[in-house]
Amino acid sequence: MKRAIGGVERVFLVFTFFMTFSMQMMGAYLIIWFRQLGFSYMAIGLITSVYMVLSMGFDIPSSAFADKYGRMKVYSIGTAVFSIGLIFLSLSRAYHEVLISYAIMGVGLGIYSNVLPAWIVDFDPSSKEWLVRIFSRQQTINGIAGVAGSSLAGIIIILAHDLSIPVLLSGIIMLVIPVIALLAPDNRGSKTTNPPIIRVMREGMTYVAKNRPLLLILISTVITVFPVVAWMQYISPYVVDVLGLKKGYWGFLLSIYFLMTSMGGYLNEKLAKRFDYRLLAIISTTLLSLFVTFLALRNLIIVLILLVLVSIVYAMRASDIIAWENAIIGIEHRSTVLSTLSTIIKIMYIITPPIVGLLIDIASYGNMYLLIGLSSLLAVVFMVKAYVNKA
Repeated sequence: MKRAIGGVERVFLVFTFFMTFSMQMMGAYLIIWFRQLGFSYMAIGLITSVYMVLSMGFDIPSSAFADKYGRMKVYSIGTAVFSIGLIFLSLSRAYHEVLISYAIMGVGLGIYSNVLPAWIVDFDPSSKEWLVRIFSRQQTINGIAGVAGSSLAGIIIILAHDLSIPVLLSGIIMLVIPVIALLAPDNRGSKTTNPPIIRVMREGMTYVAKNRPLLLILISTVITVFPVVAWMQYISPYVVDVLGLKKGYWGFLLSIYFLMTSMGGYLNEKLAKRFDYRLLAIISTTLLSLFVTFLALRNLIIVLILLVLVSIVYAMRASDIIAWENAIIGIEHRSTVLSTLSTIIKIMYIITPPIVGLLIDIASYGNMYLLIGLSSLLAVVFMVKAYVNKA
C-alpha cells in the first residue's frame, strides 16, 4: 500500500510540474503582451471573465463524468483541449481572436479542474497528515516548475523579443500531460449515475450549507479572490510599465518568486508537523492581505521584496486550505463538492478581474492595492470562525 501511494504521489507531482511549467512560461509576459496589443486593463479583465464563464459551464458535468467513468480519462481530455487553446492564443492578435482562444482554454479548464485533487486524495482519503504533506509538496514543485518556466520565458524575450513565443511553447509542452494521464492508474467516485447539472449543484450546495466550517472557509476564499487577482493578474504591468523595471528582467524575477513559492510549500510542510494547519492558514491569509495592501507604496524595491513575501504566504495558504477543505468533505461525492466550491469561486473570478481592471483604469494601481488589501482582511474573520467551529 505504501509503495502504491508513493507511485501515485510521484505521478501527481509530475502532472503538477508540467502544468505549472507550461502555465508560468505562458503567463510570465501574457498581461504585458495584452497591453502591448493595446488592450485596456478592464478589457483584459473581461478576457479572464469569458475564460471563467466557459470553465464554469463545463466544471460540474465533467466532474460528475470523472466520478463515474474515471478521473484520468476526463483529465486527459481537459488538458488536451486547454493545450489547443494555448496554441491558438499564441497566433492571435486581434481582441476577438484572443477571446476565442480564451474560450477554448476555459472549456479545457472546466473539464480538468478539480479532477486531479479528487484523484490523488481518494488513494488514501483517511490520512489527514498525508493530505497536508502531498499538497505542501505540490506547492514546492509549483515553485521549481515556475522557476524553470518563467526563466525560459525571460530568455526567449531577451533573445527573440516576441511575447507570443512563450505562449506557443507552453501549449506544445502541455500536450505531454494528456499522454501521461492516459497511462496513469485511475480511480472514480462511488456514483453510478450522472445526474443533471442542477441536481449536482444542489447536492453540493446542500452539503456546503450543512457543513458550517466548510461554508465559512468558502466565504473567506471568496473574499481572498480580490487580492489574489490584483496580485497575480495585474502585477507584471505594474512592475514593468509603472515602476520602470526592464521588461527582459521580469521573467527572471518571477523565477525568484517561484523559488519562494517552493520555499513556502516546504516551510508549510515542516510547520504543519508542529502546528495546526488551520492556524497556519489563518496566519498566512492575514499576511497575504497585509502584503498586498503594502504594494500600494509604489516603490520598486519595496514592491519586489513584498512579492517575495506574498509568494511564500500564498503557497502556505494554498496548501492548508486544500487540506482543510478535503479533511471535512466526505469521500462519497468529493469531486462533486469540490466542483461546487470551484464553481462559486469561478463566479468570483468572472466578476473580479474587470472590477480590478476598472479600478486601475479610473484610479491608480496604488489606490487599487490599498483598497483591496485592507478590505480582504475580512477573510481572516471568517477563517477564525471556521476554526472555532472545528470539524
